[in-house]
Amino acid sequence: MKKNHPEIKNLIEFLKSILNKKRVMPSDLIFHSDEGQIGKVLILTNFSNYNINNYIKSSYKKNIRGLVIDREISKKHIPNDLPVYVCKYLSNNMNLFLSEIYDYPLKGKKIIGVTGTDGKTSIIHLLAQTYKLLGKRVGIISTDGNGIYPKLKKTIYTTPRSDILYRNFNIFHKKSVDIIILEASSQGLHQGRLLHINFDISIVTNITKDHLDYHKTYLSYIKSKCILLNMTRKIIFLNKDCKNVQRILNITSTPAKFYYYDSSYKIHGHKTKLLDTRSNRYNLSLIYNILKYSNISDKVIISIFERLRPIPGRNNIIHRSDSAKFIIDYAHTRDAFECLLKYIHETYYKKINNIIVVFGCGGDRDQIKREEMGKIANKYSDIVILTNDNPRGENPEKIITDISKGITNKCKIVKMLNRKNAIKHSVKISKKNDIVVIAGKGNEDSIIYKKKKIKHNDIDYLKSLIS
Repeated sequence: MKKNHPEIKNLIEFLKSILNKKRVMPSDLIFHSDEGQIGKVLILTNFSNYNINNYIKSSYKKNIRGLVIDREISKKHIPNDLPVYVCKYLSNNMNLFLSEIYDYPLKGKKIIGVTGTDGKTSIIHLLAQTYKLLGKRVGIISTDGNGIYPKLKKTIYTTPRSDILYRNFNIFHKKSVDIIILEASSQGLHQGRLLHINFDISIVTNITKDHLDYHKTYLSYIKSKCILLNMTRKIIFLNKDCKNVQRILNITSTPAKFYYYDSSYKIHGHKTKLLDTRSNRYNLSLIYNILKYSNISDKVIISIFERLRPIPGRNNIIHRSDSAKFIIDYAHTRDAFECLLKYIHETYYKKINNIIVVFGCGGDRDQIKREEMGKIANKYSDIVILTNDNPRGENPEKIITDISKGITNKCKIVKMLNRKNAIKHSVKISKKNDIVVIAGKGNEDSIIYKKKKIKHNDIDYLKSLIS
């Protein structure tokens, strides 16, 4: 991190003067209108001009002490007695500012960034388990939550806003965390949420098409992922089987060394509690390569592999001796969905009667993948129960219609919009020698309908049905 940049120094002096303090504390600042505002300074960057007037008026009525913005706005929006500082430098350098305010909480920490289309959260959890087994304290920022592993607090973000990031970094610093593992989403990278963080290691799980509703083009999506690699100082682990390896190399400029991994590794004979899917073979291979880079012996690696546990919502098997075998997985992209169903089909098909799949697709997201996922379900399953995922603002029936276009054998289809009813139906129709795959939501705790969140967890609900 750069220290004492003139723009940041001037901003801090402004804050000291209006707060009448010798040192600015994180508790003196707020970054969102939902936070308590009395006597605080409101900092706004990358805001929309559309509602800035109401935003400032609302905060002024709540007695903010001052306002910091990253660009000039009309004076009519600002009360005459409200101190205002315009810092254009801040919009792309928020992390430098927060690093100084929090007194450089990342100093001395090993920082690992994980990006990719599929498998980010899984490898983060498996890496955290690995380092914990090696006696390290690990801080995590991920889709599944933030905190010191394994005690994580739920979050609505994959890669949070800078102020939330640094709040967590400060906790990690105070709790003497050794390693911080960050999940770097394409949107978070594109929005600059991780700028000026120096990563020791970065990992690319794979890059396939996703989030094109946000990025518009595939190249833009890939470039966003590569921002992480350009911030990496030491080593980058890249999946050799990723179809975009050469494109990544062409648009990446980094002093870090590239190491490649695939689905194979050089130790044999160990046992693992993880499903032997292609994705888990990549995960174990990656961990093996990271540990070998750190000079960990094969004997220790085998011991770690035998103690790794499945992650909630990822390849979870729920099975009772007198019922079908249920597999719950977060697979919601085309590649992850196909990887899971293909593995189940190849591994179990001769030993079972039916493969039953329960899934849907998210609303207000990439619509092209819906028909493709229908084709995958059609190819690898006997019964397809189409249901809601997170319909958001879209008509749920339209989403299911889009998916069903890919299912040529319409006799396979059962449509049940209510996800609980769909899971209950899968339990009712399944037999002892069947496999039921419930895909898309993993360990998520809600379903999003327009602006409402309905409480629901696939794992908990399934267990309540078959217990």
